[in-house]
Amino acid sequence: MKTKEMQQVMANRKKTIAEVEQELYEVRQRQTINKPKNIPNPVKHPDPKKHQQISFVKSGVRIAACLLGFAGMYEIGFLGLFLAELIGVYEELV
Repeated sequence: MKTKEMQQVMANRKKTIAEVEQELYEVRQRQTINKPKNIPNPVKHPDPKKHQQISFVKSGVRIAACLLGFAGMYEIGFLGLFLAELIGVYEELV
């Protein structure tokens, strides 16, 4: 390319970059998305502290049930594991 052509291309490129920068900094021309004012059913997030506490109780019941099973008390151990599963269901509902 010739020098004059190169200068013309660079001038056009600078102009384009300047236009883009101007568009980016023109706050008044930006469009905003209208957010809904009234959300009918807000999402309920679970309580992490309560979930953790119930999880610890569930783990304790499982450990106790396993120890009872090792001690030969199979019926009580199975009931403990069943109870731990019920606690797990409740844990997911919290």
